[in-house]
Amino acid sequence: MGEAIHGGEIEKKILERIKEIYPSAKEIPIRTKFWKIKYTEVTVNGKTVNSSLMPYTSGDVKGKIGKNIVAIKMPSHPFDIAKIYSMYKDKDAIIFYEDGKLRRIGVDGKVPSVFLDREPKGEVEIRSDGELIDSNSYNLEVELLPGDDYITVGAHVDHWLTGFHDNLFAVDILTSLKPKVKKHGLKLLFFSSEEGPKCCTGSIQQPKDGTFIMISLDSLYPDRVVFSATPELWKFSSLFPIKRIEMPTPFSDHFSYITDGYPAMVLYNDDMIPVYHSNRDVEIQEDYEFFCIIKNRLEKLIETLDNMSRENLDEDFKRITGKERKGSIVPMGLTSEVKRD
Repeated sequence: MGEAIHGGEIEKKILERIKEIYPSAKEIPIRTKFWKIKYTEVTVNGKTVNSSLMPYTSGDVKGKIGKNIVAIKMPSHPFDIAKIYSMYKDKDAIIFYEDGKLRRIGVDGKVPSVFLDREPKGEVEIRSDGELIDSNSYNLEVELLPGDDYITVGAHVDHWLTGFHDNLFAVDILTSLKPKVKKHGLKLLFFSSEEGPKCCTGSIQQPKDGTFIMISLDSLYPDRVVFSATPELWKFSSLFPIKRIEMPTPFSDHFSYITDGYPAMVLYNDDMIPVYHSNRDVEIQEDYEFFCIIKNRLEKLIETLDNMSRENLDEDFKRITGKERKGSIVPMGLTSEVKRD
């Protein structure tokens, strides 16, 4: 389908495809923004090169690589790009590059910034125009099984560039789930907008009444997971092939549930950093086996949680943290911590 930028038509086409699977799905209207890229063109020494515009920059610049136009090799971690960008805000343009790869990674500023699939040298001309515009979209809520409260499993549908593992893979897992649940209801949530945390709050706007627990799937990649969850859920990590267990990351759809006082977790894998937000995030040979493993283990987790009550989970949370749940976990950089007295 192509790149599914938050609030755009491709995102809506994915949601429409999901509605074909679940005709009774409920649309939850949300307010978001669409990044409309009118054009991007970069030439190096007069020759057009492959490029991607960095969210949410825009502008035209011409000159030599050097003092006023800087070219920076892709750092070891994608999140370092925003830090590096902030160091060069006095420049006319900031170019990131990586051999054979394009990426889109958000930065904070107005200085034009592009990503190239080769190191630029010499004369460069950047022509780009993009703007954030208000957009209306919707989350899709699917009730698989009715109940007094719900085990909710969610994934965002928007993505930068190819976006196979971030996050079409997770969307596919959601549509395959068939756990045996008796004591709680079961819902699937397909969030419209996640890739653009400054402007897009699809999960925050989602009504949460009746939630028993929220499980988010995001950036899954063979062949293990990071188990990022409220502490009372850590014991269930043994169901999965684990890279590490951690406090909840604030940068995922589950975190708004945590701040509202619900048990919540996300499964992801930062082993995908080499292809994160790139045009190389595509299907690989190991995906099918990993898909089957995660589907089966996730169904087992849901069935295990089905035998528990909210009181059970809240008691475990208080025993571990010494606190009541709501408001006790707060963001701390890329992770979170129990709020200090």
